[in-house]
Amino acid sequence: MDEVYALLREDAIELESRFRKASIEGKGTSQEVADFRENALQDFVRRYFPFPHRVTKGKIRDSFGSVSDSIDCVICNPNHPYTVDSREKFSLLLAEGIDAAIEVKPDIQSSAELVRGLVQGLSVKHLLRANTPTIMRIPWVVERSKRVPFAVFAMRCKSDPIDTGREIVEFYRTRQTPPILQADFVAVNNVGIFFNCLDSSMFRWNTPLPEEERTGWIFEEWRSNSLAGFVLHLQDLAHASIKMDEDVLPRYLTPNGVTTGVHSIRKITV
Repeated sequence: MDEVYALLREDAIELESRFRKASIEGKGTSQEVADFRENALQDFVRRYFPFPHRVTKGKIRDSFGSVSDSIDCVICNPNHPYTVDSREKFSLLLAEGIDAAIEVKPDIQSSAELVRGLVQGLSVKHLLRANTPTIMRIPWVVERSKRVPFAVFAMRCKSDPIDTGREIVEFYRTRQTPPILQADFVAVNNVGIFFNCLDSSMFRWNTPLPEEERTGWIFEEWRSNSLAGFVLHLQDLAHASIKMDEDVLPRYLTPNGVTTGVHSIRKITV
């Protein structure tokens, strides 16, 4: 529906404004600037994953002894234990109760900043859920559901987004990282979504892109609707519990199964 897209375009303007204001509010202390920006994204995510979901930050642990790096925005599933301290801060974040981990990297024009975000993502993707929150027995679906979803959120990328996409692909290629351990997606506000499409069945768009180009890293050019793409991809992740009902928003963001928000779709190659 046009109204949903219009609302999210306004949210995108507000979010970008809060990121800019963070430079003023936290001036002189880079950590304060980062904190203000993380809070801005967390506030936005809370609106689309309302209570009983909870949104926080921190390191995620699994039951096999692995611990991730600290992640800026962590969405806790309603099944997550309420492990908070006296200041309402989560003291433990457990892999089986995490719907998504999102790292805020405002400007990934810098290759170093992009790499830092993707490295943090590897620490998340190496976590294992003991239980597989899916009733499907397709091997890649089962394997995907064992991993905690990870995404990067940015405000800027290279002037030609495909150059950023190639850097993502090259990062994983040089490390020989299996697709299942790569980030789920990288979102850039007012630009688009870089999407790790593990199987052609995940490809939702009605485009002439050949079947053999519908897996791997795909760039979706959302432009001013990029925040809608961000929300849609968050809904599509392998969440921490089996859903008994369909999510509300995808029906409005993809009427008749086709989005009106994407301008173009491109396979990224190096």
